[in-house]
Amino acid sequence: MEDVGTVLIAGASGVVGHAAATRFTAAGHKVLGLSRRTPALPAPGADYLALDLLDRDACMAAAEAHFANVTHIVYAAVNETPGDLIASWTDKEHSARNGRMIEYLLAPFERRKGRLRHVSIVHGTKAYGLMHYDRLPIPLRETLPRPPFDEFYFRQEDAAYAFEQKTGVPWTVLRAQLIAGGGAGGNLNGLLALAVYAALHRAKGQTLAMPIAAQKDKIFEITDAELLGDALVWAAQAPVARNRTFNVTNGDVASWPDIFQVVAEYFGLELESPSEVTIAGKINEMAAAWARLVAEQGLVAPSDVHEFLGESAVLSDFSMEGAKSCVTSTIAIRCAGFHTYLDSADCMRKWFDRWQAEKLLPRR
Repeated sequence: MEDVGTVLIAGASGVVGHAAATRFTAAGHKVLGLSRRTPALPAPGADYLALDLLDRDACMAAAEAHFANVTHIVYAAVNETPGDLIASWTDKEHSARNGRMIEYLLAPFERRKGRLRHVSIVHGTKAYGLMHYDRLPIPLRETLPRPPFDEFYFRQEDAAYAFEQKTGVPWTVLRAQLIAGGGAGGNLNGLLALAVYAALHRAKGQTLAMPIAAQKDKIFEITDAELLGDALVWAAQAPVARNRTFNVTNGDVASWPDIFQVVAEYFGLELESPSEVTIAGKINEMAAAWARLVAEQGLVAPSDVHEFLGESAVLSDFSMEGAKSCVTSTIAIRCAGFHTYLDSADCMRKWFDRWQAEKLLPRR
């Protein structure tokens, strides 16, 4: 196996960053995770460094002290606008801010001859104009032209392209849809918000309320966080992945009514008829009940449910309310040699089991 030295993971405290750290360490690689805060559940075997990627001087100093042996970068960092998650996605300052972050991280590697061999960037289907078009092509292929919008994904891509032109270091972009899983502390973990929502209904002896928005006859895909981590490990090593973009999903499709059925069955709840509720609104109403659950069961999750979930519940609601049918083609990554797949219902149950074992969720 090729000696990969150290894999630098930007955004290591998030869902993707945690999964990437777990999969790279499991594959025998050294990992240095970067994040503004220390992960609540660090990946075993990984080292971590607190770093604000918006601080250019701090990035330069960190590079001098810690990055000499870095051979691969996984970029999964994002700086969302607090309390304004959805609106920020079309805000030019939000886009510029996130563009600066990757530029500041890559800049030290331009100035010195290091061991860096590859850069991977993780994106979502917003790259296809999800926020702007009433209908999306089916399937979404990586060869579609870039939409004419100022999306920070494109600033990150342009930074990687420019870096490759200057240094010869190749890049890979992976585009995932509705990522499921990850550890504690992720600010955007829609499946975790849904699990907390169900656990609170069960604790209060209520049937599971399904938002009307979840009735929409739309199909989409789920990407297991660890499957995405495996794809990142593959991309770091596969010559065929160099300077290419790939969609990566579990390999099947999903719909919200079916997801709620899986959740209801797992948590032993009767599913209500759809009503005018939201995930974020209902969790906010039951915040005190969550604090009691944490205390009664000795959970390691924060007793403040908003601290625990961040914007995750808002993301869940948006995924239902703003949903369009969104299906990506994964032909390119399969033809390139990555063949991992996972049933999405099994993916959900796997994470519900694990979060209970890690004492992030109350026991059934």
